[in-house]
Amino acid sequence: IPGYVEYVPMHFIPLIIVGFVAHSKFKVNYCTLMGLISGSTTDPPALAYANKTAGNDAPAVAYSTVYPLTMFLRVVTAQLLVMTLL
Repeated sequence: IPGYVEYVPMHFIPLIIVGFVAHSKFKVNYCTLMGLISGSTTDPPALAYANKTAGNDAPAVAYSTVYPLTMFLRVVTAQLLVMTLL
């Protein structure tokens, strides 16, 4: 499990913090929060689980709002990284 040690602080902790802040401060419900987190990690199996658990379309709607922005920012970040390193 060599890659697992690097995964936890880099991905899991920010997701927990965002989930906690979104739920406590912005009053985002659990179904929408599942869609937001699965969209921010671009994880379709997590969306399928969220849809099955929620029983409504709230996770899919939240996923569809976050996913395009996440993909756009990944491309822009990669291009900026290449431009600054070259």
